Parts: sequence; C-alpha cells; structure tokens
Amino acid sequence: MKNLLIILSALIFSNVSAQRDHGPVTDTCPSPNEVPLRTFTEIPEDACYYLKDTNNELPAYEGTWKGTWNNRTILITFKKVTKNYNTTLKYFKDYLIAKFIVKDNNGTVLFDNTNLVDYNAKIYGSGFRKIDNKYSLIYIDPDLCDITGSVRINFTDASKTKLEWKYFQDPDLVETSCFYHGLPESQRPDPLPKNVVLIKQ
Repeated sequence: MKNLLIILSALIFSNVSAQRDHGPVTDTCPSPNEVPLRTFTEIPEDACYYLKDTNNELPAYEGTWKGTWNNRTILITFKKVTKNYNTTLKYFKDYLIAKFIVKDNNGTVLFDNTNLVDYNAKIYGSGFRKIDNKYSLIYIDPDLCDITGSVRINFTDASKTKLEWKYFQDPDLVETSCFYHGLPESQRPDPLPKNVVLIKQ
C-alpha cells in the first residue's frame, strides 16, 4: 500500500511540476484564439489558444495580503502573469503567482521566497473552479523536500479586501535524504496556514 502511495504521489508531482512556468517562451502566435479564463471545455493543443483574463478578474487579487496563525504571520504577494505558455496543456494562459514570507511572533523569518524570479514562484495558479467559483493554486517547494499541495482562495467581502485561504497539503512521503526525515509531525516545516482570512495591505 505504501509503495502505491509513493507511485501515485510521484505521478501527481511530475504532472503538476510540468505545468509550471519555466520562463519566457517565444510567442509564435501573434494573433491567438482568445478564450476566457472560465472556459471549462477542452482547449485544443498547439492551436494558438490563449486562456485570457478577458473579464479582468485577476488584478483584484494582486498585492500583498497578511494573515496570522499559530503565532506566525504570513505576508503573501499575488501577481498576475499574462500570456504564459503552458508546456503541458500546450496553450497560453493568464494566471496568478504568489511569493511569501513567514515570521514568528519575535519577528524571526522562518520562510522567505520573495526574491525568487517569477517563473520559479512556489505558488502558481491553475484557474477558477467551476464547482465553487474559487481560484485554485498549486504549491511546490523544492527547498522543503518538494512539499506539494493545493490552495483555494476567494473573497469574503464586497470590497475585496478579505481573502479566505485554504491549503490542502498532499500526503507527506518523506524521502530518507530529506532533512526532516524521521521527525514527528510537530517538528516538520509548516510554511503555510491551512485556513486563514488574509487582509489586503
């Protein structure tokens, strides 16, 4: 059973990591077929399609947001990336990326990836969910033994200054080479809150 979980997690991770923004790509489609972000039908591969933020929804998420949990504070900055080519799905798309810094109550920095270039951001958007209208993001952290998970965010107020954040970490299959292998759950890295309301700064 454990081997099956390891294989499934490896497959999920390889599929998810292949969807990441791997840097600038030469635009071979000067006049792509534009479709809105909330297109939930299959988009043809390599046919010059562009999943575009036609309703200009993503800028409302941009900026720095603050939340507190377990005696920690997170400052997370969302940024819109436009017309990036997805090497797995084989079309261009607009999406959000996020970088964060986490400090304890004494101001000690516990995690900080704010200096990463955009295409190495550890959190990046996959799109709006049809089922509940929330925006979904993926988290992959190569600095923490490739912890992975998914995030869902949605506004909780009409002024769009409060953002509900829910994080679902994937099963933690820790390799023996990992620096926290063998440590109890309470002593393992905890970079992201599971459920918090973020306030726009």
